[in-house]
Amino acid sequence: MKKCIPRTSDRIITVLAAVVCAVAAFFACRELLCGGQPPTVFFAMTLLFGGVAIHTIWRMIYMGNWGFFYDDEKIIFALSRKDYRDFRWDELQNAKTNIFYPSSPAAWYFYFQDEKKTKKIAVTPRLAGYNEFVDMLRKKGFPAQSPGTLNFDKNTAKDIFHEVFGEDFGKGSKNGSK
Repeated sequence: MKKCIPRTSDRIITVLAAVVCAVAAFFACRELLCGGQPPTVFFAMTLLFGGVAIHTIWRMIYMGNWGFFYDDEKIIFALSRKDYRDFRWDELQNAKTNIFYPSSPAAWYFYFQDEKKTKKIAVTPRLAGYNEFVDMLRKKGFPAQSPGTLNFDKNTAKDIFHEVFGEDFGKGSKNGSK
């Protein structure tokens, strides 16, 4: 099976951010208990950084190896460590209007309705295996586009610049030279 999952570097950065928040919470708590400073700020910092660290670590453990696992016959949406949905490609074509929503040319979401809430999983260019996944989606008839296919209209940018600044591109500067 091929996979489209978060990059290892993104996972490492997330772990480092959780560690930095935990260390900041530790020092704020230490200053709160042992320091002679006003306790309100350090109490708030302890709660803030401790909460961020605990939430990040919990989400990493709960989510596990989320992503997309696929081959020519089926696709598996791993929403978390315990929750995954598998579809045959032809079943997914029939359910396309219910779970597939393109949000931009380079990123889109798959939505899954449960009894209590809607769960979603995002496809973005930052995922490892993104290009192969996009190729497979195109092969199976989904409207997947590569990043960078956004059309940038230079005339629209000039109109916006003129409307905001009241002048054209390259017609002088702030120091008065024209």
